[in-house]
Amino acid sequence: MNYCGYHSHTTFSDGKNTMEEMVQAAIRLGMPCIGFTDHSDSPYQDYCMRVADYPAYLAELSRLQEKYAGQIAIMRGIELDSHSDPAITEQVDYFLGSVHELVYEDRFYGIDHAESLQRECIERECGGDQLVFAKDYFDELVAHVKRTKPTIVGHFDVLTKFSVIDEKNPAYRRMALEALEQVVAVTPVVEINTGAISRKWREIPYPADFLLRGLREMGGRIILGADTHAVDTIDCAFPLAVEMAKKAGFDTLLTLWPDGFREEKI
Repeated sequence: MNYCGYHSHTTFSDGKNTMEEMVQAAIRLGMPCIGFTDHSDSPYQDYCMRVADYPAYLAELSRLQEKYAGQIAIMRGIELDSHSDPAITEQVDYFLGSVHELVYEDRFYGIDHAESLQRECIERECGGDQLVFAKDYFDELVAHVKRTKPTIVGHFDVLTKFSVIDEKNPAYRRMALEALEQVVAVTPVVEINTGAISRKWREIPYPADFLLRGLREMGGRIILGADTHAVDTIDCAFPLAVEMAKKAGFDTLLTLWPDGFREEKI
C-alpha cells in the first residue's frame, strides 16, 4: 500500500527540514498525501511556533498545495499542545491533540523530551510514584481531548518513551485503558506514532499492543503518524505499525483527505 503520514514537523517548529523539502521527499517515496502538524504556540517550550508565525505557516501550506497539486495532497494541520490557545485550529484542516509537558504551579517538565525530566517530575511532584505520574499525564490528556475535541489523538502513551514506566504493571494498564476509553468517547481516531523509533528510544510504536487491542474493542480507529522531523523519517517503520495493527485485530486504517477520512484495507 502507499502510505500517508499525518504527523510531520518542519523548520517552522523543531523539524530539521523545510516544508517544501519534506513535500519533495514524500513525493519521491510515492506518498499520495502528507499532513503537516508543526507545534502550536506554547508558553513553556521554546521549540514551538509563536502566534506571530501562524500566518507564514499557513501561507506556506497554501503555496505548496498549489505548487504540487496533482502530485501529492497536502493537508493543513497543527499539533495542539494542552497549554496552547486552540483558536488556530479554526484555520487548519485537522489537528492533533497532544500532551508534551506537565505543569505544577510554576514548575513544568517536558516529559516527552528527556528521561531525566520524567524522573525529576516523578521524584519532585509525584512522591516517587510512577502511577501518580501516569495519572497526572492521563488526566492532562483526557482533559485536553474533552476541551478541544481534536481530529486525531497524538502519541497517546508518550509517557512510556524512555521506559521509565512499568508497562506490565496491571494498575498502570487499567489506568491507561480507562483513559483511552474516555478519549475514544470524544475522539475515536488515535494515531499509531512511530516517532520514538526513528530517534532510537523505542523499538515499537505507540500505542502499546494492549492499548491497540483495547482501542479496537472500544470501536476506535487508527491512522499513521511518523512524528517525523526530517526527510529521512517521513515513513519511519510504517510497515511495522501496520503489522502491529493487524495483530491487534484491525483490518483497516484511516487516511485523511480534503473531503474527510477514508478507510483503507491493510
